[in-house]
Amino acid sequence: MSVGVVGAGISGLHLALRLQQAGVPVTLYAERSAEEIADGRPQNLVVRFGHTRERERALDVEHWTAPEHSMFGAHVFAPGEPPLRFFGALSEPGSAVDFRIYLPRLMADFEERGGAVDPVVADVESVVELAERHDLVVVASGRRSITDLFPRDASRSPFGEPQRILTAGLYHGIAPMETTALHFNLCPGVGEVFSIRMLTFGGPVHGMNIEAIPGGPLEALVHMDYQADPAGFERAVLTLLAEHAPALRERIDEREFGPARPVDLLQGGITPTVRAGWTVLPNGKYCMAVGDAWITNDPVAGQGANLGSHSAFTLADEIIAGPPYDEAFCRRAEQRRWEYARPVTEWSNAFLLPPPPHALEVLGRAGADQRIADAFIDNFNDPPAMWRVLGSPEGAAAWLATFGQPASSVGAPG
Repeated sequence: MSVGVVGAGISGLHLALRLQQAGVPVTLYAERSAEEIADGRPQNLVVRFGHTRERERALDVEHWTAPEHSMFGAHVFAPGEPPLRFFGALSEPGSAVDFRIYLPRLMADFEERGGAVDPVVADVESVVELAERHDLVVVASGRRSITDLFPRDASRSPFGEPQRILTAGLYHGIAPMETTALHFNLCPGVGEVFSIRMLTFGGPVHGMNIEAIPGGPLEALVHMDYQADPAGFERAVLTLLAEHAPALRERIDEREFGPARPVDLLQGGITPTVRAGWTVLPNGKYCMAVGDAWITNDPVAGQGANLGSHSAFTLADEIIAGPPYDEAFCRRAEQRRWEYARPVTEWSNAFLLPPPPHALEVLGRAGADQRIADAFIDNFNDPPAMWRVLGSPEGAAAWLATFGQPASSVGAPG
């Protein structure tokens, strides 16, 4: 048997490496070479949480283990009377590495172990052609020309347009925290601002993602051309951060602030979408979807790459169990993956809406009790556990009750 994997993002690479590890003949088909990925714009700003790093260790591709490449928790800020401000620690450190470094390194790992990475034009015709060469083709590319193979699942896709307009980039001039941590600033009615120290070309800088509610003041950034007016763009970012994310603005030296390189900016919007997890090709063979070809979530909950890795491992288990790769196989594999993907998707979508009272209560308690703050942030590494807490008033109440009477906050590092 042989498998073709189309797409060299984290989902495609983790799937191909896992199959290779199990002795399954697999060819990876990449839309861009390693050099083209390294030279391009960032496609995302990714934090890989502890469970994803465990899978990397299982694949023997954990190349970034130094403390300066790790993230040890998250600071949460929100305005109010009084304002919300707390730090929560992760029991297992996360990691933030520019995917323009990460993906080419894993492509090299796959090739060094005997795998073939072949170029492909990612479209429906190519997938049909590849299906003639392999027992199963898995699409791990979110490119529109290929995701049309997998119809949108309206019952699992509540939004028909982007709920946030994104301006993301890698920046100099943001002072590091004493303890490397995610900076998560909630801006009610306006959006969210995230910042994390990331390893990129030339060393660590800060990755910052500004998520604007459409029509709000933060959206203006996505319509600005940095190369046409660098100083104007930087002034606009600093002005908006001063008003909506002042704790982050305080850490910025405006004399040094600016994108690490002109190419290091990403602007646009994402429509959260769940598509069919499999399809029948015109030649009668079956084709599976994984990663962004299957589920595209807004990055507001930081789960895209982590879900892609988890789904790839689950699908690999099903493939390794052996053929036939028929309709029963496809249904079984999709159901297994959806058991984990459902809470990730529902949580990510809920994060895009105004928080309900029980979610506000959880945040408020986290601000007053360090145990709750740590447990809340640690649940970013366990999305099903997080959704059991935030998915209903009953779940939140039951979780908060496990901590008993409120304990005094012990403060935050950094």
